[in-house]
Amino acid sequence: MGYLYAFTSAFVEQLKYDMQWGEVLFFLVVNVPLAVVLAWIASKGSGSVPVNYLVVGVLLMSIWNRVSIRLGWSITGDILVGTYDYIATTRTPLALVVFARALGISVLGILSGLLPVVVIVWISGQFIQVSEPLLLVFSVGVGALSVLSVSIIFAPLFLLVRGREGFFNVIRPLGVVLGGFFYPVAFLAPGIEFLARLLPAAWAMDAVILALESEGNTLRGFQDLGVALIISLAYLALAYLLLVKVEHRVRVEGNMRAF
Repeated sequence: MGYLYAFTSAFVEQLKYDMQWGEVLFFLVVNVPLAVVLAWIASKGSGSVPVNYLVVGVLLMSIWNRVSIRLGWSITGDILVGTYDYIATTRTPLALVVFARALGISVLGILSGLLPVVVIVWISGQFIQVSEPLLLVFSVGVGALSVLSVSIIFAPLFLLVRGREGFFNVIRPLGVVLGGFFYPVAFLAPGIEFLARLLPAAWAMDAVILALESEGNTLRGFQDLGVALIISLAYLALAYLLLVKVEHRVRVEGNMRAF
């Protein structure tokens, strides 16, 4: 019960921190120019699949861009401003706090993706057409989990490797490309596609295609989602181990240096 209270508190505090008008407004409009270009290009093609694919991709990309950088700085930021002392002296596992923050941050990521989605639909003039609605719903849910599972890695990793701002200048766009948010990873070169298949989002986006196509293979789509879930759980397990290492570094070694 105590862990549930701690999880809820961390989640609510993160929401309060994020839901400031300036912050919300910035993340609402930041993806709009890109959405305009993508929608215009996709609308020139035949069929509705490319446009609908982008609707899901832009939404997941918004979560990725938001959560990856905010979580990456979360522990380091706590140490720099001195609030990590309170986290380190409680019985609540650091992993629980970080997972709660991830969910809180993802709320603004979802909200910031809604406006670009509306823009894509407006410019293309095409409403979402789905062949397998249930598969699409599961694909979006698993896709969001996929993004979160990879993003959580950066909270402990950024601290442990003493990364700086340039760390995310590479990771964020690379995650967009390898995640398949704008086009299927099958279009990538074989070597790059292999790397993309190590990310769960790539498999979830494959399931999105099958849900949108008129002759989609539902069983194949759920198989792709199963692979995405397995990989996501592996990333979550790795994140947990790294967070335990961070706790050991602070509580046992007494080392709270951010860099």
